[in-house]
Amino acid sequence: MHAAVYKDQAKHGGKLKDVTLQKFRRQIDVLNELMEPLTPPADKTLWHPTLEKVKPQRIFMQLLDYSKTANGQPGPDVSDGMLYVVTELAQYSLKDFLSQRRETKNPLSAEEVKNVAKAIVIAMAGLHAKGFVHIDMKPENMMMFNGRLKVIDVDGCVRAGTKISIQDSSISFSPCYCSPEWAKFLIKDNQPLIVASPALDVWSVGMTLCELVSMDAILKPQYANFLRNASSHREAGFMFMEWLSGVKKAPVPRSVERFDKGLFEMITQWLLISNQATRKSCAQSLSSPYISSIGDSSEKDDSHTAISQTEAPVRRFRNRPEDSSTEKPLYRGTLWKLNTNGDPKDENLWIKRDMWIAANHSLCYFSVKENKRLVLIDGMKLTTGTVQMASGFAKPFAFEVTTKSDAEDTEMDVYRLAAESEESLGVWTKTLKNASQTDMVVSMKLGAQMAKDIEAYKMTVKNRRMKVDEGEAQEQYEPLFKGKLRKLKTEGDRQKKEDWFEREMWIAKNGCLMYYSPKEERELIYYTQSDVARAKVEKINEGEACHSHCFRVILPPANNVEFTPGEFSADSEGIRQQWLEQLAKFRA
Repeated sequence: MHAAVYKDQAKHGGKLKDVTLQKFRRQIDVLNELMEPLTPPADKTLWHPTLEKVKPQRIFMQLLDYSKTANGQPGPDVSDGMLYVVTELAQYSLKDFLSQRRETKNPLSAEEVKNVAKAIVIAMAGLHAKGFVHIDMKPENMMMFNGRLKVIDVDGCVRAGTKISIQDSSISFSPCYCSPEWAKFLIKDNQPLIVASPALDVWSVGMTLCELVSMDAILKPQYANFLRNASSHREAGFMFMEWLSGVKKAPVPRSVERFDKGLFEMITQWLLISNQATRKSCAQSLSSPYISSIGDSSEKDDSHTAISQTEAPVRRFRNRPEDSSTEKPLYRGTLWKLNTNGDPKDENLWIKRDMWIAANHSLCYFSVKENKRLVLIDGMKLTTGTVQMASGFAKPFAFEVTTKSDAEDTEMDVYRLAAESEESLGVWTKTLKNASQTDMVVSMKLGAQMAKDIEAYKMTVKNRRMKVDEGEAQEQYEPLFKGKLRKLKTEGDRQKKEDWFEREMWIAKNGCLMYYSPKEERELIYYTQSDVARAKVEKINEGEACHSHCFRVILPPANNVEFTPGEFSADSEGIRQQWLEQLAKFRA
């Protein structure tokens, strides 16, 4: 049994905020209605014969009790004026489970993915058959109850067909899981309302199924890219949604196809369809070759599990920076840093640094030699990295931060650091892990403040970029100028050929510097429009690198912290000049 308390009360007089009471009563109504037997809805695309055998208590969290007013209606408790909801107790979320598997490097088997995928699709098909749209579907809102995955966080659900305004502060969503049409609704000037459709959730389901293979949100690196120079999670979220609103094809990693072609085909041909009108429903997806090949488990008893309970992770209570706008560092202190490629057993190669984790999740330090505040690990990398203890080093309280490498011939970059005490080690590693695990899945809330902030964003950020006609919005990330460049890897030596790698890169029509990653097998943003607009681009003198025709892109400092320049090499002087001229078109 789990008791949730709504503590959000107004400061004056202890009166509950209207939106809090609205969400409370909505949750009670929805939970009660979800426990009624599933029946075919009027919209036949939202029904599948499998649902006839599904008991609601197996896919939805059960309500046990709730606070009531004197007349027995859902509301503040008569004894203390608080709002209470008592439900069955969940063990852990799907997000907890995937995080543990990622950290222990123990990916799910093809059979496990199939079972979990079917459980998710059935649960969401059931919700839609009931006439509800979740809006904020993601792994964190699927939880394990005695061996069964169930939908939670239904206080944000709305009935299908409801017209949602940006002013509705009872609605929350997560940028990394929301659909292109939701992004358009928020970012575009000519769309004040959006109609709640099950298709919104279907996109989120597709994103979640990808995560069963990738073990992390597949759009997390893209979001982190925007966070690098944004002043807050909110601004990064707006920039991310502007990008998402123009997506024509879902960026599903090819690793999903290699893992299971049937899963890949269902995700790309049924769920993650950018055009909402041609996207299949969850009920229809139960007829897909992938799901229908699994077999019927709907009549099995409660011992049937989608996830092995012997591996149950500890439930994590996350401290996500919802709509954060602060620039105060997440943590500041002192660390020892091992010189690049240095022997960790040689104490002379460790240098003491003043270091901090910035609000944008970059690990930064002050360089006495250069008298500058520098980024050691970019937030984009840190948020997809891992942190683990290390032993056998010259420093006793050592740990390693491992991130994906820029170079295609190197899987990971490893940074070796050491704290000054066991207590300091615990704080640093915990804070770094928090920064690397969850903060890209920041939750955002609609309302008057959201509407105001979006308008401010459009005025201060979006208008600095190249204007794209509405008819061309879908094409904005296609190449304007394209070619091959050699890129110097992070902390690489420009005089060593092995530290350079070749990439296919292009400048998009809206000014982003893009590239194709063979490692991830998809197109990614290297520098955003605002990065390019504010960057300084300059030639590197001949002889200063092992390659000729080099140039660097220098991002301006953010919060007085400087970024390592991006260094590139072209095949000829003429090609280098073309790159410089094309980049200059988008610089402020």
